[in-house]
Amino acid sequence: MGINQKEPVMPKSNHKGISLKVQLYGLIILLTLLSFAGRLLISVDHTRDYLNEQMASHSQDAATSLGLSISPYMDDQNLVIADTMMAAIFDSGYYQSMKFVDINGVVKLNRENPKSVESVPAWFMHLFELTPPTGSSEVNDGWQIAGTLYVTSHPGVSYLQLWDYSIRAFSGSLAILAASLLFAYLILRMVLKPISTITAQADAVTKKQFIQNETFYWTKEVNVLALAINAMISNVQKTFESMTQHAETLTQDAYLDKLTKLGNRRAFESQFSAFQHDLEGHTDVYSIGLMTLPSLQSMNRDFGYQSGDDYVVQAVSILKSAIHDIEGAKVFRTAGGSFIFMLPCSIELCLEHVQQAYETLHAQNSSRYPEGFGQLVVTGFTHHDSISHLLSRLDTLITAETAQLGSGFNSDTFQSAAFEQGPALGLQDWSALIKDIIASGEIEFSFQPIKAANSINIIYNELFARFNHQGNLIANAQLFAMAERLNLTEELDKKLILALWSHIQNGLDKPIALNISRQSLHSDSFVTWLNDFMQDKQGQLDNLYFEVNETALIDNINSATAHINVFKSHGIKMCIERFGVSFSSFKYLRGLDIDFIKLDGSYIRDLMQNPDNNYFIQAVTQICHGLGIKVIACHVEDIESYKSVTELHCDACQGQFIQAPMKLSHDCLKSECNDFLNTLKYLKDC
Repeated sequence: MGINQKEPVMPKSNHKGISLKVQLYGLIILLTLLSFAGRLLISVDHTRDYLNEQMASHSQDAATSLGLSISPYMDDQNLVIADTMMAAIFDSGYYQSMKFVDINGVVKLNRENPKSVESVPAWFMHLFELTPPTGSSEVNDGWQIAGTLYVTSHPGVSYLQLWDYSIRAFSGSLAILAASLLFAYLILRMVLKPISTITAQADAVTKKQFIQNETFYWTKEVNVLALAINAMISNVQKTFESMTQHAETLTQDAYLDKLTKLGNRRAFESQFSAFQHDLEGHTDVYSIGLMTLPSLQSMNRDFGYQSGDDYVVQAVSILKSAIHDIEGAKVFRTAGGSFIFMLPCSIELCLEHVQQAYETLHAQNSSRYPEGFGQLVVTGFTHHDSISHLLSRLDTLITAETAQLGSGFNSDTFQSAAFEQGPALGLQDWSALIKDIIASGEIEFSFQPIKAANSINIIYNELFARFNHQGNLIANAQLFAMAERLNLTEELDKKLILALWSHIQNGLDKPIALNISRQSLHSDSFVTWLNDFMQDKQGQLDNLYFEVNETALIDNINSATAHINVFKSHGIKMCIERFGVSFSSFKYLRGLDIDFIKLDGSYIRDLMQNPDNNYFIQAVTQICHGLGIKVIACHVEDIESYKSVTELHCDACQGQFIQAPMKLSHDCLKSECNDFLNTLKYLKDC
């Protein structure tokens, strides 16, 4: 058996150093080459010595034999005979020189051959030089010494023999070298393959994937290592699941309605506060609605609580189905038969969805529901509206709706806020407007830093974009809501990335985070475009971060995981924002290769008034730190919140207390602004 889960696609490795595989192969190749070269050199050198000895014996034997043969002919009259005999022997053998010198040092006889050898390369003769010794023999003339005969063997034959032997030795040694390297490769492959598998297993843990390796290996030490890694991963997985379950229990007890799995009254108040914070400084208009079930009490009394529960679940299903396509829509159960929903867009943009829910609820009216199946009202709000004021307005609207029960759709049921909501455009008008913005609209950027806890270091800066069309700023909530409906958010995201690239070309060298939409996160065409763009700008966008909304991510976790792996392969760091807002299981973190999670602002803004948030944040930080994920606390607005999130081991902070969003300008491209530096110095002392 092998690893019981498909190994993930690995992004580009950032590990420094030389791999064990390269080191071992390098060592074996080096030792084998040294052995090959040493063996060859020693063998050739030994042969050279042998040939030198052969030439010494050959020359000495020739000198002795020829000396005895020419001794009777040393007088001047017979010296010609001696010369003839020397020539005969010189020509019959392979000698470099033969020379007879009399006792007075006069050369009487002399024969020589050229030293060159055509069949042997000059570099070889230079490298393995043969030194043929000269044999000598005294020649007698009767009882007197006539002179000395010197004979030197020619090295040509020996060079040729040495060259032939070297070629055969090289060929044989090369064959042995190749066979040895092949054998070493097979052995090392068997040894290193399990190590590669274990390494991939360990890398998978850093990507929040817990893979068990059931393979048995022949190497004892590798088996011990594999078992140790399996045990470690099993323990990490158990810890993760235990802490995840604990965090989910805390969330459900504090913020979830057990029947509908919707957020409760406490969750609504926290989320509304976060909604209002997002609206500060903007003219965007959001919508808030109330759905009531007037017949719930009679259903419980006449048909039992199970029927009442079924009634509640059916109504919630109708409402959620109607507003499902509105990104960022939230539904809460604030009381037994009362449900509040918030939509991040104006009434004009969500009217069709709300009217669908209204009509579907009224279509369920029958004698089974004496007070009607359900009533629904909606109104707009900005950051100026208080929660109590809005609830009173909704109560008034629902009272009027109850009084008109059965009268059908009434425009008073849907109230626009009494303030400017931007242009009232139709679908075609919005399509033309958004396409014009994509083609030629200008973008104004502001940024807000994410500061490391207990440090003045900035991890990265989050960019906020506002689109300027013909001199007018377009409300982001309406713009992106309509772009989502028209399938144009992907093009808006591309425009943001291109605009950021122009800032980078002008000197922006800080780590920057962009928010990408749900559509882009799950779009294959966007990922393909981004892949080509990053390859074209390779090495110039090393400080890019992407933030994705949690609700967008969990819509299709498989698609998100695959695309995040592509982003990571280009060095883009990933952050999940609004973490915890969906009240879903945290187990989806297990398969995601992400670097940061950003807690939803509702947990931080309500931190001092709601101690339960402390336990939730503490559980989240422990889970994330166990997975190598850093936790960011946003909406940090005062010194108390800053100290609290630091004590809860959050890794970084963001909010007005750290620094309000600043316009992205040339002064802030390469160095932080002076007021921000003063803030960081102050925080360091806190």
